[in-house]
Amino acid sequence: MAPKVQVLLADFDPQRGQEMESALAAAGCQVQRVLDGAAVLEACARRLPEVLVLEAFLPRQNGFDVLKSLKADARTNTLRVVLVLDEGDDYGRSRARLCGADTIMNRPFGAHDLVQDILRPRSQPQPALEDLLQDMDARAKAENPLVQHITDAATGLFNKPYTDLKLAEECKKARRFELPLSCVIIGLDDGGQLADPRQADKLRSTVNELAGLLLCESRDIDHVSRYGTEEFLLLLPHTDQAGASAMARRVLTSIAGRGILNPDGTSLTASAGIASFLAEDEDAAAALVTRSREALKVSRHWGGNRFTIHSEGVAPQTGS
Repeated sequence: MAPKVQVLLADFDPQRGQEMESALAAAGCQVQRVLDGAAVLEACARRLPEVLVLEAFLPRQNGFDVLKSLKADARTNTLRVVLVLDEGDDYGRSRARLCGADTIMNRPFGAHDLVQDILRPRSQPQPALEDLLQDMDARAKAENPLVQHITDAATGLFNKPYTDLKLAEECKKARRFELPLSCVIIGLDDGGQLADPRQADKLRSTVNELAGLLLCESRDIDHVSRYGTEEFLLLLPHTDQAGASAMARRVLTSIAGRGILNPDGTSLTASAGIASFLAEDEDAAAALVTRSREALKVSRHWGGNRFTIHSEGVAPQTGS
């Protein structure tokens, strides 16, 4: 008799979870079920299953964060992960691919479909990140020709002209509805090495990798753009300085941990400047970018690989 496939099932919905658990057990799988994201990581630390069926939206820690943690850890990055999304969640599909999901299933699907996927031999390795980004960009442009005018050709992220329009729009919303809004500008700490025309291929591969990282870390309401040759801008609606700081810390830690090398062989790091919307600014969009850039300069002045919060009237607050 063939050994049973060991499946870890993560779903918080009682009825839905029970139905999937019963179907998998009936197909000969050995199933352990958990109800939240933190429990997934705990279960995998105790004993790594062969397959993880992971609901994207879990309490305590969502499925995307769990997926990123598992794929970033050498002890768990070979785990086969089936990520389950709601119907029509195209953004979630793109994000799941960038985060490393082996299989992505959108509801509605039958228990039989899930069982067949789990019992099917593991598919070929995922395409390279640059290929994923190019595929996403090509599909977006095919669906809407206007996309090519608002995106960066190298990364598929939004470009600077469109981002400037988006900044003005979001500042108007923040002023009208008295909502928090933060801006994070991220710049590479490579001393301009990648800006050298002789490093064009290295620059392209690096910004593509960082674009994937930023998309993976962002929410669907965030605006992620390439704002300069070695510069990215994150516009974070409904986010105060504390939330923006948490985002910056995660991103900078991820960049430093990627093992990307500069042309001179040193490890690539990045710095960030953070500013929040101020209703009293006459030209709020321009002021938001200016303050973020000023904070970025402070981060670099203090050695890089850190973020700085721009605060009016007080010394910038710096963290790493």
